Amino acid sequence: MLPRCPDCGLSYFPEQGYYVGAMIINYVATTACVVAIFLVSLLFPDFTRLSVNQKILLWMGFAIALSLALVRHAYSFWLGLDYWVKPRQPDGPGSEVH
Repeated sequence: MLPRCPDCGLSYFPEQGYYVGAMIINYVATTACVVAIFLVSLLFPDFTRLSVNQKILLWMGFAIALSLALVRHAYSFWLGLDYWVKPRQPDGPGSEVH
C-alpha cells in the first residue's frame, strides 16, 4: 500500500493503529458471510460425504481465504468512511509524491 495518495499527497497512515476499524469491518463481514453460508448449507446435509473434520478444515480455509480477499476492500471502506466523517487535508507543501 502506498504511504500517500499519488494525486494529492494525503497520507494513508495518519496515525498509529489507524486501521483497527478496518480490521473490525473485515472480521464482521467475513463472519457474517461464513455464518450465512454455513446456515444455508445446513439445508443440504447430504450435499457432501465429507467427515466432520474435513468440513471444519474446509470452513476454516474458506474463512481465511475470504478474510484475505476482503482486506483491501475493508481498508478502502475505512479510508472512505473516515474521510467522509472527518475530511483531512494533505500534510503541507512538498508532501505530494511525484
